[in-house]
Amino acid sequence: MSRTAMITRKLAVARRQPAFVLLWLLPAWLLIGMSSALIAVVPFRRVAPLLGVNLGATAHRPAATPQQAARARLIGRTVSIAASYAPFRSNCLPQAMAAKALCVLWSVPCAVLLGIERARPEGELRAHAWTSCGDAVPTGGGHCFTTHVPLSCFVPARVAASLQG
Repeated sequence: MSRTAMITRKLAVARRQPAFVLLWLLPAWLLIGMSSALIAVVPFRRVAPLLGVNLGATAHRPAATPQQAARARLIGRTVSIAASYAPFRSNCLPQAMAAKALCVLWSVPCAVLLGIERARPEGELRAHAWTSCGDAVPTGGGHCFTTHVPLSCFVPARVAASLQG
């Protein structure tokens, strides 16, 4: 494929995206980059509190209105596109951290889950991070709740307090 054809195709794809995705693409890309840098230089035990309160090995799905779930899906699309253009580490954890930050910004309830694959070869451990908002799974893939066992579920402190009390 020629360079011109590739650029034309990418522009056609961009035109089909909602305005929200196009407007928040650069901030999402920057958030993924900052998350990636943070993961690279700071021990996870220091990063974890930024994700929220750890509820432990539970698969909490924060309640969300249909509008919030729709916004969460747009955030997920934005983060996914931004990650595909990142020259830095942009796997599941930086994407989940970026999506959480955007969800907080847009007042969308969000949980960040860390887990391992259910069916894995003997001795092999595959970790995964994803986000959840009502029936939406903005990052990590909609299959996560069936294919992975949650080990940690991070929610905002106010949500954790309401669940425990």
